[in-house]
Amino acid sequence: MTESEAIPATPARKSRRGIIISSIIGLGVMVLLLWFISQNADEYRKAFAELGSIDSFWKAMIGLASIINIALYPLTAIAAIRSLSYLHASLSRQSGFTLSNIIPGGGAVAVATQYAVLAKYGVPQAKAAAAVTADAIFTYLFTLGAPSIAVTLLVIEGRSAGGLVTSAVIGLTVVVVSLIVIVAVLRSESAAHKIGGWAQKPLDFLLGKLKKEAPDVTTILVQFHDQASDLIRTRWKALATTNVAAQMAPLLVLWAALEGLGVTRTELSLVELFAAFSVALVLTAFPITPGGLGTVDAALIALLIAFGVDSSTAVAADLLWRSVWFMPQLLVGALAVAKVGWDRRQARRVAS
Repeated sequence: MTESEAIPATPARKSRRGIIISSIIGLGVMVLLLWFISQNADEYRKAFAELGSIDSFWKAMIGLASIINIALYPLTAIAAIRSLSYLHASLSRQSGFTLSNIIPGGGAVAVATQYAVLAKYGVPQAKAAAAVTADAIFTYLFTLGAPSIAVTLLVIEGRSAGGLVTSAVIGLTVVVVSLIVIVAVLRSESAAHKIGGWAQKPLDFLLGKLKKEAPDVTTILVQFHDQASDLIRTRWKALATTNVAAQMAPLLVLWAALEGLGVTRTELSLVELFAAFSVALVLTAFPITPGGLGTVDAALIALLIAFGVDSSTAVAADLLWRSVWFMPQLLVGALAVAKVGWDRRQARRVAS
């Protein structure tokens, strides 16, 4: 049975409606951001002027950081599937990155794409599902847990964490609860059934208020147990290490950009940089706009300014970060999508 056959007509219509609504919201946010930029045109002019002042050494370092970011990204797939080649891991991960960042609410499409690409290049379905699931879990835990780590480091340094404490406590609470649930589900199928039963009623109630049908939580958790328990139990160290590296690589690009713009450690410590980056990163979990474009940037700029970076320099750093981290990887992902499509057409020609 194909995926299209498995999805009833009504949910499909709801899905299209959801995409339309999220697209309208995203468009509205982008209009507001364009208005904000127009109101702060002088700051952006200063920012572009600062970009031209970066010397050759730091331009090279920024470019190197971008290459490292792209190179590290596929390693999470190899950590999950040791027999997977770097090329096939890259095709899976980079195509998923691009699709998740150009389509409103594209995370689900990206997950399905990564699974399909792995299966196409000979990875057994169970292994592919486990790898994609495990990667999503570790990414989720890092995204929500990083702000808590950052705020703790700020407190240890004796620096003011300001309003970040509340968000960090909320994030830490969610991470701890999630870890308890994940460990319980991985250890026991019966626990997956129990937790699914407990979660189903409140989810039915909440989604019922939104006139949406809730998924079967028990089935999802049992499938997660079946698919990922062995993999996470045996490969959790490699999965954790590669996910942290992949998630931190964009921070390396941001650090190089700030260094190139002349921001010193007395103006912005590494801990403050990590805090600004990790808190802004949380917004990627709520994709109002594709890739968090605008929303993540506004948060990052505001946090850098709050930590003492000059406003035009913060804007310049964000523009450079987007240009050197996001755009090249988006292009690499587009090439990966094209390569997978080419391979599929070639396979059909051979088969016919």
